[in-house]
Amino acid sequence: MSHRLKVKVKDRWYTVEVESLEANPIRALVDGEPVDVDVDSLQAEAVADAPQPTPEQEAVQTPKPQATIARPPTPIRVFRSPMPGGIISISVKVGDQVVTGDEICVLEAMKMRQSLRADWSGVVKAIHVIPGQQVRDGDPIVELE
Repeated sequence: MSHRLKVKVKDRWYTVEVESLEANPIRALVDGEPVDVDVDSLQAEAVADAPQPTPEQEAVQTPKPQATIARPPTPIRVFRSPMPGGIISISVKVGDQVVTGDEICVLEAMKMRQSLRADWSGVVKAIHVIPGQQVRDGDPIVELE
């Protein structure tokens, strides 16, 4: 059975899907990306409004687990030219957030202009072309992180 949770880390909320809560590390999907989560046992912290346990109750309480998220490094994906041609314009700049389907650039090939669109989402890390530049099939255009 899959569990879907909303988790806040610092000031950002994540949607987390977990298959099994008994495994360690727990394999989770955080906003669609696989993440391994290690679970440690720590003493439960008292909440100000919660009733305080008696010493007898405290002795038999089991510690609550605390999850730490070990995010894998974000992969860098290279958007490449699908065919030879000339770069007419570039629609993004370094640091821009790109969503799947956003226009990356316009490429002219065989006297036809094509709008090249992102195949995935990410942040523009580097741009490898300039307007007017000729590219070959497979040449890097933009790196997304």
